[in-house]
Amino acid sequence: MVFHMNVSPLALESTPHWLWALWIAVSILSVATVAVAPIAAFVIMISAFGLPHVLYELRYVDERFSARIPAAPLAAIGILVALIASARIANGLHVLMGTAFLWIELGLGAALAFTATLVMRRNRPLGALIGVAFALGAIYAPIPTFLVWAWLHNLTPLGFVAEITTGEERRRWLLMLSVPFFVLPALVATGIFHDVAQTLFRIAELEWASAFGAGDKPLLSFLPPDSWDLNLFSAAVVAQSMHYVAVIVLLPQLLRAKQVPAAPTIVARPSWPVFGATVAVIGAVAFAIYAISYSDARAAYGVAAAIHAWIELPILLLAIGQGFTSVRR
Repeated sequence: MVFHMNVSPLALESTPHWLWALWIAVSILSVATVAVAPIAAFVIMISAFGLPHVLYELRYVDERFSARIPAAPLAAIGILVALIASARIANGLHVLMGTAFLWIELGLGAALAFTATLVMRRNRPLGALIGVAFALGAIYAPIPTFLVWAWLHNLTPLGFVAEITTGEERRRWLLMLSVPFFVLPALVATGIFHDVAQTLFRIAELEWASAFGAGDKPLLSFLPPDSWDLNLFSAAVVAQSMHYVAVIVLLPQLLRAKQVPAAPTIVARPSWPVFGATVAVIGAVAFAIYAISYSDARAAYGVAAAIHAWIELPILLLAIGQGFTSVRR
């Protein structure tokens, strides 16, 4: 995997102590909560941080990449993502349902991969393979393909970190991040933490507890129907919490550490402190809406989540294939 950049990233040794403390605290909290009540933990987490993390990532993507993508593929990506968002809206309104919805979204995802492949200067076979995988998955196994993408999506911050760092610094960052993104979820998936919680606190009655009237619907975010393993779901929830920390905290830190002139963006935004305060208010309102009607809030959030998740695919392929322009527009 080769990236071509000239950056001054946030060095590991210069990373603020509060960031390390935050990683440790979130890791402990997420493991503890999923060991006791994984479904409720997921509902509370996505209600509080789902929309804020989408807004943070969209800003990061805009500032980091939009000026470096050629105009034609940028427009094509925008159109395809808009179509995916429209399909999500139609699904939320019960106009587009079932397998047809999955066919359309995964098919458009394949089109995003092929769009990036056309611009890639290197590793084109990889981009084409991913596009074919989405296309075949849409036809023959839409639900498993959709769930695999949901699991892999949690790992996309690693791609962004790899893109903005270089050489030894990249290797060290990815090695460090492998602990919260791979090792910790793998340990959770074994069920060891749930067994310990069950032994110490007798929490069997809480393991299926939910929140905001969501019931067991959240399990469908990562597991196929009738194949619900709470340990696997708990591992996904832990990985998602790591995803949130990386997007909301780490990526903006790395972006600021670049210390290069700001490039034109698609959307004008306020300073990061003002942006953060605004997103906090938006997040509080979103949390209240979740508490009132989880189903409606989750359907609305699904549109925003689809936009930010599918944008990642062509951008990371362009990074792998050196498909960005050398001059920032």
